Amino acid sequence: MVQFNQSNDPNPSRLIEALRHIGYGNYEAIADLVDNCFDADATDIIIKVAQHRGDFHITIADNGFGMDRDKLDQAHRLGSLTERDVTTDLGRFGMGLVTAGLSLSQRSHVITKQDDDYWTSIVDVEEIKNTNTFCKHLAPSTDEEKENFSELLGDALSGTIVTLSKTDGMTNRNVTQFANVLRKHLGEVHRYFLFSGKRIMINGEAAIPIDPLQWDNPETEHFSDDMYPITIEEDGIKITEDIRVRIALIPENAGAGEMELARGLHHQGFYVLRNNRQIYRAQAFGFFTKHGDFNRMRGEIFFSGKLDKDVGIEFTKRQVTFDQAIQDKLGEHLKGQCITIKRRMAGKEVMRASSEQQQYHDQASKVITEKSRLLITPKAEIEKRRPKTKTIQNGHKPSESTERERKNFQRTQKVQTELRCRFVHQPLGANGQIFEFDLEGRTVVIRWNIDHPFFRRFVIDNQSDGRLVTAVDFLVYSMACAELRSRDDDNAEFINTMKAIISANLRTLLN
Repeated sequence: MVQFNQSNDPNPSRLIEALRHIGYGNYEAIADLVDNCFDADATDIIIKVAQHRGDFHITIADNGFGMDRDKLDQAHRLGSLTERDVTTDLGRFGMGLVTAGLSLSQRSHVITKQDDDYWTSIVDVEEIKNTNTFCKHLAPSTDEEKENFSELLGDALSGTIVTLSKTDGMTNRNVTQFANVLRKHLGEVHRYFLFSGKRIMINGEAAIPIDPLQWDNPETEHFSDDMYPITIEEDGIKITEDIRVRIALIPENAGAGEMELARGLHHQGFYVLRNNRQIYRAQAFGFFTKHGDFNRMRGEIFFSGKLDKDVGIEFTKRQVTFDQAIQDKLGEHLKGQCITIKRRMAGKEVMRASSEQQQYHDQASKVITEKSRLLITPKAEIEKRRPKTKTIQNGHKPSESTERERKNFQRTQKVQTELRCRFVHQPLGANGQIFEFDLEGRTVVIRWNIDHPFFRRFVIDNQSDGRLVTAVDFLVYSMACAELRSRDDDNAEFINTMKAIISANLRTLLN
């Protein structure tokens, strides 16, 4: 019989160093510490980042309900055994206070107050390594620590202060820059807590809630806001939890340039929130492919902590991996919405870009006209006229009925422009050819198919490069001329088949 009676404790010195590199980013680690503040019902959180004798100290103070000795003892250890409400609490694994602090620093100093009692706990990596044990300091707070509490939180009846020092894990050691980035990060991650009236002050300046969906902006279009029931099994009992998804089309920035477009690609997608706290941002999840057509699309996926196992929260709460059932359920509803948005935005973008790019098409038309005598161009369609009707004599009509060419073509044909080529944009269908053309007198009219991906890739996406746009115009004009010069009844089917294959293959390759 197998017996499990041999001690298998980890090596503290090795493990504590490994935990320092578990994957936290600086700002994500501080966000985890802020989670603890909100779980303690704090309404005011004060964060200070400052240089101190060649070191950087990061202090997070809150006016929450604080901790007694036993709760502090549990909270300041790996895998704390504190009670949690999965439907509301932001904490997940009971590791945040220790591991988040370790990722930034070697020393975490906690002072907490509850019912006029002050307690202090300190974890120091050097002490753990020196003793090769998971040790810490835990004792009533000193007068100096109580004074420190009062300086930060005034006469608050309860609260907690966490100070990180020996901060060798900071990637940005410019205090001002670090504070500014942290302010924006927390403003987005904890936006709904800030919207509810809670405050986060960072180096004396408040974090402002940042809503990627701009939901309250009167110019934002509320595309959808729906609940999707998800059935899970808990302790052998099937229960149903709702996942809420809402999608917004943020206002269009008409003046957006290249940098704004890049930022749009970076921010488009779905933001995932657990218990109203953001844990993953701007993801496609396979519901769509990031593209300029989605620059205005932002979505939010809300779920309760009861779905943690099925949503698959990563340890540092920075990302999720949906269970296949949830992935399929959401995909069933969201993929179609994304396709609708793409079609709508693509159409609007094409129409907007058409007017901007007309100057390039006009330039191409002008060059073609100027060089028309040097080009191999199609023959102009010569209008045919019926012969003059002879006067009926003695009640008889003339016996001959032959047609003759109009000799005064230049004088009688109405020509609105001297251009030998004209380019227009038309929706010819997603399965249509790249372009179609007509010959109006001597003018070749090229009709670009705005529904074909070739038009988007080489015309719309290059609206800042006029030379490329005109070069593509020259290419399709030359192809049209070649077809008009060589097409006849015998090869018409061959030419149509060739054009259809080219259009189909390019559609597949460019999508």
